[in-house]
Amino acid sequence: MNKRQKILIVDDAKFNRDILKEFLGETYDYLEAENGNQAVQIMEENPGIDLMLLDINMPQMDGFEVLKWMKLSQCIEETPVIMISSEESVETMRKAYEMGITDYITRPFDSVIVKKRVQNTLGLYANQKRLINVVVDQVYEKEENNNIMIRILSNVLGSRNSESSEHILHIRTATEMMLRQLVKTTDAYHLTETDIAIITTASSLHDIGKIRIPEEILNKPGRLADEEFKIMKTHSEIGASMIRDMHFLQNHPLVHTAWEICRWHHERWDGNGYPDGLKGEEIPISAQVVSIVDVYDALTSERCYKKAFDHDTAIKMILDGQCGQFNPILLKCLEELSLQFSKMLSKEMDSNKYYYEAQRISNEILSEKSLPNKNYSQNVVKIMQEKIDFFRSHSGKNSIEYNAISGQLIIINEEQQIFCQRDDPKFDIFNMFEVSMEDIQHIRFLLNQTSVQNNEITLQIKAKVKNDSQMYHLKLHTLWSPLKKDGYIGIVGYFDTVK
Repeated sequence: MNKRQKILIVDDAKFNRDILKEFLGETYDYLEAENGNQAVQIMEENPGIDLMLLDINMPQMDGFEVLKWMKLSQCIEETPVIMISSEESVETMRKAYEMGITDYITRPFDSVIVKKRVQNTLGLYANQKRLINVVVDQVYEKEENNNIMIRILSNVLGSRNSESSEHILHIRTATEMMLRQLVKTTDAYHLTETDIAIITTASSLHDIGKIRIPEEILNKPGRLADEEFKIMKTHSEIGASMIRDMHFLQNHPLVHTAWEICRWHHERWDGNGYPDGLKGEEIPISAQVVSIVDVYDALTSERCYKKAFDHDTAIKMILDGQCGQFNPILLKCLEELSLQFSKMLSKEMDSNKYYYEAQRISNEILSEKSLPNKNYSQNVVKIMQEKIDFFRSHSGKNSIEYNAISGQLIIINEEQQIFCQRDDPKFDIFNMFEVSMEDIQHIRFLLNQTSVQNNEITLQIKAKVKNDSQMYHLKLHTLWSPLKKDGYIGIVGYFDTVK
């Protein structure tokens, strides 16, 4: 059975609202507001509205002010608006269209015109939704194929040398994290979302030149002889040459960026790198970012010629200049991302968690067949960053991460080890810790009261953890997306003993 479409009628005159409902019939579900303030409140509480019929002249908050709010909150892109008014001036109509309305109907109403325009708007919007979903599904499929090819490349290169087959995936993950932190730190490099995507993808090819380095050098245990090290260093030039010799359009952004990264990811800020001894900003920012994350992963990974350093030691070595000089701005970014890098390194967690988090959320939202708006990717990144910021501010505590769509639940203890991991559509983890039914019901009630604006609950509960029953302080933070209409998409939280 098809779900009835929901129409919000905003008009200060009840008579006008009743007429519109009579014209449209019983096909739809109706919400009503007699002024702009009520309309805004209803929209915040009912994100699944399919169409708004909006009057201009109303007390407290008029129609144009409602449109301004909708534009600022970006819901004008998701909810079509038909303006209804006795105003017939061209200037008024022009202003309404400029503010994003879909159609304009003047009083007195004609029942046939009103009904047809509403049907047409809802039909066009539904078609647009289907088309966008088709496009997004195709983009997602291409991204999946891209990830599979990168994994194949990782395994091919990993099978030839002592580096982990996960090395390429680590570099890709860390590169994207560094680029996003760089954008937050400075606007000096003018990086767009497209730039970030290109550099992140191209980073996967940084060591492709090693395919032509003899295996006895790649896998030699212990220190390389001077002559062997000279041969090893040629991998950057070999990789760049391989890309240059391929029958690609060399000025294509991805090809050009891959060439830059291959050739210059061993250059250093002070000019003491190779193969060309570039210095400072002579080194493209793409190669600079891959360079610093490549060093981090090399330090924290076990190789045939060395043991792995722990995270803190690796960070200190890089900041102290023991691995060559890097851009001071990138060193600052590395410090800011230290906690995330540490979690990425943790063997108990998926080493690709942060890279695939955005993709996973995207897939979940799409599975709900919601309408992605123009800021789709920004919404996904925002949710991911919200989670990261929450865990960063509450590090060192038992953490909870719950996916309300897939039912996946992960609880990590203070030592960053997975304490519990399972899939269950219900958020009933507290039964595991012998929490009283009264407290469980209270938690569920509080979660049901959360909203985009009020998304956190805190309380104290008695629970049994590791056979020790005591009072715990619990904080839960719900995650919301405008792309999902029927509640929060997940929960993050922490709990620790009451001091």
